[in-house]
Amino acid sequence: MRWSPSAWFAGAVTAEIRLATQADVEGLVGLEGQLFAGDAGEHDPGVDVTWPERCGAADFLALLGNEKALVLVATDALGPCGHLVGWVSEASEVRRGVVTGYLRSLFVEERARRHGTASGLVERFVAWAEGERGAVSVSVTAYARNQNARAFYADLGFETVSVVLTRARG
Repeated sequence: MRWSPSAWFAGAVTAEIRLATQADVEGLVGLEGQLFAGDAGEHDPGVDVTWPERCGAADFLALLGNEKALVLVATDALGPCGHLVGWVSEASEVRRGVVTGYLRSLFVEERARRHGTASGLVERFVAWAEGERGAVSVSVTAYARNQNARAFYADLGFETVSVVLTRARG
């Protein structure tokens, strides 16, 4: 377990962050389901919040077998309490020689929040993407209305680079 001052004062121990394995898939699906319900379910009515339950296991198994992807799990005494999924892109004709890390999903259960778990997951992903895979940048997408997520990522050095504007039908 990793110690942090915030955990000490809160009387809690921070979670252990490690590479996910096939044995973690059930827990990862549950965490992804909570993310979909709480984030997409609140901010994007067009998202099928049942996707993790229906397709999550196969998705995680494919990611675990992909050398360009990283799946991390955070665990504490009660079990899985957080996860991160990300990958790196290939350089392309448009962005020659530019490898980018993409943070697809991040979720930490309430009991593990405010103890460094989420930032630890992101820091571990950034170190992998930049240090091991040669990414020149790391990107994440957050809902415009999710001010907590946007502030969290800004605190970690992420900056707004582009904005997606959507016009709903009707």
